[in-house]
Amino acid sequence: MFNLGFLWLALSIGSEITGTSMIKKTNGFSKPGPSVLVILAYSLCYFALTRAMSTIPVGVAYSLWCGFGIVGVTLCSMVLYKQKPDLAAIFAMLLIISGGVIMNAFSGV
Repeated sequence: MFNLGFLWLALSIGSEITGTSMIKKTNGFSKPGPSVLVILAYSLCYFALTRAMSTIPVGVAYSLWCGFGIVGVTLCSMVLYKQKPDLAAIFAMLLIISGGVIMNAFSGV
């Protein structure tokens, strides 16, 4: 049966990526629009993460949240800020993704 916690985790990851990606646009929290978005995104992020951890083991949830958050923020920074990861960073992100998939698919944690 499908674990609803993974939907909460996806929402948490998505809102964390949104909040982190928008921090640069707040200009030190001096711009109200982006600042409110960051605060709301992080609030939703942590609410959803607590819901996810009620059914997913903490280690699995947190490692997936961190790993996919890193990859997502890097991808958003490529689009929003024209930042280009080098070959080492791309390789590291592939390792993060494969680790998350392996942990989720095969770990008994």
